[in-house]
Amino acid sequence: MKIILPTSFLIIAALIFFLVTNPIFGEIKQLKDEVTVYNLALNNSTELQETRDSLVDVYKNIKKEDKDRLNHFLPRTVSNIELILEIEKIANSYGMPIRNIKFESKNVANVDKENTVSDNSNMVVAEVDPDSYLPYGIFPIEFVIEGKYENFKLFLNELEQNLRLVDVKSISFTIPEKSTKIEDKIDPSIYSYNLKIETYWLK
Repeated sequence: MKIILPTSFLIIAALIFFLVTNPIFGEIKQLKDEVTVYNLALNNSTELQETRDSLVDVYKNIKKEDKDRLNHFLPRTVSNIELILEIEKIANSYGMPIRNIKFESKNVANVDKENTVSDNSNMVVAEVDPDSYLPYGIFPIEFVIEGKYENFKLFLNELEQNLRLVDVKSISFTIPEKSTKIEDKIDPSIYSYNLKIETYWLK
């Protein structure tokens, strides 16, 4: 009898420990782990807010002229008409006409339907691409420009130094064909250059 009673207490204590106390300890440990994770997330959130506030202060101190230049370098809209007018202005300064302008659809969104040009340039306005996952849009343009080779090099150089970010993806050219008509005068130094370029914009 003296042995059975202490043994029963030991068994009961072991059952209480394994069935009640141990699970409670496990829950407490899990709660402590969760508290640690939440505290870490809170600290990271505080650091992110401080970084954000610091960046906002830096942005506020940027001059308006510099902000305008940044917005022109990488605008928040496609601005397709504005871009082609810039390119056309550069080309006209070297006496090089532009024709067969084509805008393709590639990661383009928020295109203003009013941005259309009713002329003979065969312009195709870009369409929306809802499947794009990039933080920026890619806007391909293709056009033909005519002129002398020296002027074409000057055109490319100025296009490269233009504030709007532009990548020239490909260039091909054709030489003027000789006419069988005597009255047709063709300048053999005037070439036709087909350019494919890409510009970018923030979404």
